[in-house]
Amino acid sequence: MLDRLIDAASLVRRAVARLAALMGHLAGWGFILCAGFITFDVLARRFFGFSSQSTTELTGYALAFGISWALGHTLAARAHVRIDVLVNHLPPAIRHPMHLISLGALAVFTGFVAWGAYQLVDESLLFGATDISLLRTPLWIPQGLWAFGIGIFLVLILVMLIENTLLVLAGRGAEAEAQLHTRTYDEEAAEALQAVGAEPRTHTS
Repeated sequence: MLDRLIDAASLVRRAVARLAALMGHLAGWGFILCAGFITFDVLARRFFGFSSQSTTELTGYALAFGISWALGHTLAARAHVRIDVLVNHLPPAIRHPMHLISLGALAVFTGFVAWGAYQLVDESLLFGATDISLLRTPLWIPQGLWAFGIGIFLVLILVMLIENTLLVLAGRGAEAEAQLHTRTYDEEAAEALQAVGAEPRTHTS
């Protein structure tokens, strides 16, 4: 029974992680577009004497929702900054629950942020709030994109918390730790080599 629950939670986690990965890549391309837009506006203002007058507004929105859209993928890739000097030296019987406590604390914090984001979007819709700028952008649009990213992040946290709690209860704490511990230097080096199409060197005796 426990194994079936683990399989179901794993399936949901992989589905949400794939969505988070797509959102993370879109956020990255959004940052690139921001850089291009800013560059164009600066050059146009300097050499052609005109400006879009919307650089700050549009890039601010893109950066805000881009950050929230990248949170889930960062969690799935184990790339968030964690202070793990102490936990890595603890025995597995203590270390595995500590990973779960850490993830649970993140869920509580993100839950408060998600609730605040929902209230912000709801208030903007209620009053028809718009930005005080040239575009008069309805605020619920950028706020909604930002809130959506936080919501997906929270869903992924909760699914991972359920799956890894079940793994620990089933005596498969090592599998849970593989999903939750920070990446090692070897893993980061291997990822960098893979990104440039190189293969890590193997030592032979």
